[in-house]
Amino acid sequence: MYRSPKAADTAELTELIYGAAFGDCSWQDFLDRLTTTMPNGRSALHYHDLASPASFVPYVSGFTPESIAQFNSHFAAINPWIPKSVLVPVGRGLSGEDIVSREDLLKSEFYNDWLKNQTGCETTVGVTIVRSPTRTLLVSTCTSSTDEELNQRAADQYTALAPHLKRAFDFLRRRDLMMAEQHEGRTLLDTIGVGVIYVGDNLRIRSMNDNAERMAAKGIPFRVTFNGRLLMDESETSAALELLASPLGKLAQPQIRIIRSGGSAFRITLVRRSATIFTELLDGPTVAVLIEPATSLVSDRQLDHLKDSCGLTPAEIRIASGVAAGLTLKEMSHANGVSYETIRTQLKSIYAKTGVNSQTALVKLLMH
Repeated sequence: MYRSPKAADTAELTELIYGAAFGDCSWQDFLDRLTTTMPNGRSALHYHDLASPASFVPYVSGFTPESIAQFNSHFAAINPWIPKSVLVPVGRGLSGEDIVSREDLLKSEFYNDWLKNQTGCETTVGVTIVRSPTRTLLVSTCTSSTDEELNQRAADQYTALAPHLKRAFDFLRRRDLMMAEQHEGRTLLDTIGVGVIYVGDNLRIRSMNDNAERMAAKGIPFRVTFNGRLLMDESETSAALELLASPLGKLAQPQIRIIRSGGSAFRITLVRRSATIFTELLDGPTVAVLIEPATSLVSDRQLDHLKDSCGLTPAEIRIASGVAAGLTLKEMSHANGVSYETIRTQLKSIYAKTGVNSQTALVKLLMH
């Protein structure tokens, strides 16, 4: 997309903001034009979690990959502007000197070893778009300008852009959440009796379908606290859910659990929903919890009998229960945190110990 080399004005930048939100252009186009508003401009859309020294910079223009990598790995944690960003009014454009005095900035390692040395810049101009108790989402441009009047005009331009940026990000977040619910097929899951719950940070429930509402009323197999948090009845399932819902969680594969609660059995599937960066950064991770009755489970008495008479190990007991519940080998691999080949080896051992040669025969034996 061709753009004039002349400095972008507020009208053009506003057009690009809504263009990026509706897919007519990209956020990269917006940042590339934003850089033209300041001398030696280097722009970024960046997110900071004040509970962590890490930062996330999904879109940049003008910075080298090396400078961004060093910023993320070290300099974000010592950036003197970030700790004071919680005091900055949301939606108000400011220059760096409005947050940290120039005298203090010049003494910092951040200025001498990164801002000046790696980017050739002297300060920054930016605006906070969204802030939660720990998260801050900003748009900013580093510049070589030390002209206070020029920097203030740029800050005023950011103030004018702020409400448009906020609207664009809110639109993307709502669209992403709506598309996710449609993708999960909530109407279909309602029809076949599956409960669906969406939870976010701190396991706070964002929404649930009619089946989940009915389960919540019974308190089985989960409970809803007075402040709207989801509590599962089984500890391992709760631990997996907490990890998936954590911003620092690394679980990527769906987690599957078979649990007993209130005399019934349930198959629980936990899926960390894919999201755009805006939904993830502004709302935190969202986990879909699918709860379905598991009607073909082996009784504890039968499992104890197989353990004593056939010598099944605890791991093999879990695999046998999974087969009876209709789990695939791949699902059992995810649920037990072992490789697919390990599950196959364990299943062959179960066959040898029980004298059967197929999953169908194993289920008949287990349900006998």
